[in-house]
Amino acid sequence: MANLPRILVALAALFFLFMGVQFWFALDGAAQSFGLTPDGLIGRASIRADVGGLFIGGALIMAHAAWKQCAMCAGAAATIIGVALTGRFITILLDGMPPGGVPPMVVEAVMVAILLWARASWKRA
Repeated sequence: MANLPRILVALAALFFLFMGVQFWFALDGAAQSFGLTPDGLIGRASIRADVGGLFIGGALIMAHAAWKQCAMCAGAAATIIGVALTGRFITILLDGMPPGGVPPMVVEAVMVAILLWARASWKRA
């Protein structure tokens, strides 16, 4: 049970890494699945940098958190994902619920919960 937070954070890191690699190397399919349409080379570069970079950066932070049981890194990753989740709630407030909007919100909320649980567990260790 003591390794469960570490395993779950490592799995989240792998998920984020997979998503980031998709945005870097299979851009068209990844962008379409997120409702994004790259406009020219600058659009493609922006999606790779902003979306792919966010996922891969998050993956690296979570991987370090899991490897070192770093509470601060788990908190940083939870903050990044929590801010993204906040953006989804702002969209609901300003524009309404997008079709298919609930599953990513659930994934993000679960990831924030796992990261905060890991953070709390590792602070006690």
